[in-house]
Amino acid sequence: VSKLFGQEILNGKQICEALGISSTLLYKLIASGLPYHQLTEGSRKYYYLEEVKRWLLEVGYHQRTTWTK
Repeated sequence: VSKLFGQEILNGKQICEALGISSTLLYKLIASGLPYHQLTEGSRKYYYLEEVKRWLLEVGYHQRTTWTK
């Protein structure tokens, strides 16, 4: 886990582990509007865990053992 502007940032593998989801579900969530950031166009995506969790709740997901809708 790294920090950028004082916030912890996670890469794709780390966000999957933190949320307990597969990379396949991560890609589906990105296609549905999951918030991510990039330093430049075409660079790797990174994620703020709290921002992602907030988005998941806003769009109707809830966490049991894994995130489901």
